[in-house]
Amino acid sequence: MPTAKNYLGTRASLRRCQANRADDREANGAQALVSRATRCDTVSVEAVLLVVAELLSVPLVVAATLLCILGAAALLLLGQLLLGRRARTGLRRSWRRVVWTAIGGLGLLVVGLLLIELLLFAPALRIALDQIELRSGVDITFQSARGSLFLGRLALDDVTVRRSGVQGVDFSLMIRRLELDVDMLHIYRRALPVELVRAVGVRGEIIRREAGGGMPPLPTFEVARLELEDIQIDFQDTIGAPFRSLSLALELLRVAPLRSEYAMRDVLCASEARGSARGYAFTAGARGWRARGIPLGPAAHKLGAAGRWIRGGDIDLSLVCGPDDPEQIALDLDLRLHDFKIAPPGDSGRHLPASRLAAALAALGPEIQVRFGIRLARERFRNATNIGQLGLWEAAIQGWNIELGGRLGLSREELLMLGLGSRLLERVSPGPGARN
Repeated sequence: MPTAKNYLGTRASLRRCQANRADDREANGAQALVSRATRCDTVSVEAVLLVVAELLSVPLVVAATLLCILGAAALLLLGQLLLGRRARTGLRRSWRRVVWTAIGGLGLLVVGLLLIELLLFAPALRIALDQIELRSGVDITFQSARGSLFLGRLALDDVTVRRSGVQGVDFSLMIRRLELDVDMLHIYRRALPVELVRAVGVRGEIIRREAGGGMPPLPTFEVARLELEDIQIDFQDTIGAPFRSLSLALELLRVAPLRSEYAMRDVLCASEARGSARGYAFTAGARGWRARGIPLGPAAHKLGAAGRWIRGGDIDLSLVCGPDDPEQIALDLDLRLHDFKIAPPGDSGRHLPASRLAAALAALGPEIQVRFGIRLARERFRNATNIGQLGLWEAAIQGWNIELGGRLGLSREELLMLGLGSRLLERVSPGPGARN
């Protein structure tokens, strides 16, 4: 016969099972949200990295050629010092023939580089970019070009950049002016040094076509200053259902530095920007990003389980990077929700009286402001090109629900039953938040 103790144990097991199921539903929902919400930042960063990587191939080829010339000249000089006087007459004659033949070949190579530098810069650059396209899949064409092979400077006008038929990201962009300045004296560092990448007047579209595509292997580089001005781009996503699109306008974007290995950290924490997405303005500066007055509309449920009780409203959001740390990167988020209404979801009656949670939410006031911190291991940022790879959005949604749940005055068991709680996400540990 079942005892009271066994009965209580059964109820406890049932509660744990229900809590785990609610937790799984929330985690899956967060992952689905991330897959939709982070693709725009994914394709933009990937497009920048791909274009810069292809353009870097040109000065790399020039640097390799110059290094071969200098190496051959050094070998000839060394051979002349060793064999010029001590060798026998026949050997000296053979060595002289080798020397003169090598000098002639190196001379022709130098003359060819000078002709390209002074007279054939644009045609030679077109040929080089066509050959590089076979490897990278990025097609770059231009109307006119100027610059210096030896100094690592490129200035292109009326540029078209295309990538299509490749898994992951396709894009078609028209750029009025594109500039690249490479530090040729230190080009053989592990991270290729680029002093400036500047693009002005960018128009076009970036399309996410297949979820399985990944970034091709790229050289490691560090851009001292990335400048984008007058940008109007349409992001389109054919993976999600229904078809999604987002128009992005950037008056200005500066990132200093932009490292290929830590691109997302630099975009989040070292940017200055003014622009709008779908008509809603955002700014970046002082180690953070800010957006105000973003209407939720019917998308309040994307705020996690607590969002199921919220109807409408606007969001002000800010993200600020904390002090640099060798082991982890600290991010502080401030989320303010205002001009919203409270309404219970249809399934709320199964767990708790709907009026109890609705009253608790309404008691928070006409607006809800939540501040919390997130700590991400620095290694998480290595080679990441989107927020989804960092787990940042999941952490933000979780932090919002944890902070909000603490203010409601309900026990954690009740919050789990309501679907407001979740177990800590792997790889992400939200820090303690300051409450108003």
